[in-house]
Amino acid sequence: MNRKLKMAAKAEKKQQRIEAGIMSELFPKVAKITLSMTYSQTGVLEPLSRTVNFLPGSSAVFRVSCLCAECEEGGFDFNKIIKKMVVERKTASKGKINCENCSAPEFMDVDYIITIKYHA
Repeated sequence: MNRKLKMAAKAEKKQQRIEAGIMSELFPKVAKITLSMTYSQTGVLEPLSRTVNFLPGSSAVFRVSCLCAECEEGGFDFNKIIKKMVVERKTASKGKINCENCSAPEFMDVDYIITIKYHA
């Protein structure tokens, strides 16, 4: 991807985050969302772990970029999962999700655990 296209894609992502608003506006009862991801890499004894925290001032876009260098427009979209959890006032969820555009097997699927802490 050339530089102009990368800049345009970055600007588009930034605009999407702005339009989505911040978490405290969309989910005023949520204090913190923690997303823990585990990449099970073939031939590696220790799986790669990654944790992302969403706080009240965070953008209300729950999408995590892929770690694969070749994956240009992929990522893990947790928007529907998290929004459903908040509506149902769930505090934890776990499962498996795949990158929408990745071809590297060590990064395309991850196990995740989402925990949501609500204001008292």
